[in-house]
Formats: sequence, C-alpha cells, structure tokens
Amino acid sequence: MIGLVLMVRRVLGAFRTAWADHAFRGLALTLAALVASATLFYVLVEGWSPLDSAYFSVVTGLTIGYGDLAPQTAIGKVFTMLYALLAVGLFVGLGATLAKAYLDNRTRTRAALRQRRAKDH
Repeated sequence: MIGLVLMVRRVLGAFRTAWADHAFRGLALTLAALVASATLFYVLVEGWSPLDSAYFSVVTGLTIGYGDLAPQTAIGKVFTMLYALLAVGLFVGLGATLAKAYLDNRTRTRAALRQRRAKDH
C-alpha cells in the first residue's frame, strides 16, 4: 500500500512539473477537446450512451481496442480511423512529456539528496 501511495505521489508531482510546460498543457487540452468531440460524435451518430462513447474514445486512443464496441455506420468507421490517427499521437506525446517530467523530478530529488549527504559528511 505504501508503494502505491508513493507512486501516486510521484506521478502527481510529475504532472505538476509537466503542467508548467506550455507544450504539455497544449497537448493535454487538445487531447481533452478531441476525446470530448469524439464522445459527442459517438453519442449523436452511433447512438451510444455518453459513458460508452467516452469509454470507446479513450480505449481507441490508447490502442487497447477490447472489441466490445465498434462503430456500425460508415461515417462512424471513417471518423474512427481519423480519430485514432490523431488521438494515438496525442496520447503518446502526453505520456512522453509526463515521463520526462517524472525523470526530471527524480534526477532533481536524487541530486538534492547527494548534496545533503555531502554537507553532512
């Protein structure tokens, strides 16, 4: 349980660090707008519930693809192909930026610990 708490703390710290970067904020907001747009599209065109639509949008963007939902209309299939191309890139970019912030925080923390230890000796 302690490991989970520490991991969540580190990820939240990385998110705070990444949020200070304009590129990360732009990616996050663009991705949120894209997922929201896709969710609305699937509600209106495929007739899915908002939850199913949001679920499908995220699962498709993360390339998980459980196969439990699939567009039935021709326009839904075309939209999904275009959406997937955009969403996958945005999810990867967001994840890479978040990972970089996580590693930067870790490097800074370790450097600070080394400096403290050097002062104590």
